Amino acid sequence: MDVIGRDETGSIKIVIEGIALFVPDDPGNRHRQMIAEWEAEGNTIPPYQPAPVAPPSITRRQMLLGLLSIGITEAMVEAEISEICDPIADPVEHAALMIEWRAAGTIERDHPLVTDLAGAFELPAEQVDALWIWASAL
Repeated sequence: MDVIGRDETGSIKIVIEGIALFVPDDPGNRHRQMIAEWEAEGNTIPPYQPAPVAPPSITRRQMLLGLLSIGITEAMVEAEISEICDPIADPVEHAALMIEWRAAGTIERDHPLVTDLAGAFELPAEQVDALWIWASAL
């Protein structure tokens, strides 16, 4: 049995044989009794820690370093922008997207270009959020 910790409701998350369970903090519950035995051995239940939330924006520098950490270069991003909006078919829109990309001091997590680029690089929203959180600490 692995005791993960409490959740926001006060239940205790455990994993038994690969199955995650949320055990109520009820002394009559058999799983809670197993946890009590585990605690009697000197172990403690980790406190509840909310999942980190991606900040609404990060700096361009943080974004570039974050992307680089997963193998995506600035040149690759600019090539994808040209795929998203053909510079010959729609030069004004392409120029606007390049300005959005190159001139932004901060990058908004919910900006449509971020969503489009995440799709182009096949990055699920959870991975983008994790990258955003990681890069925000740089």
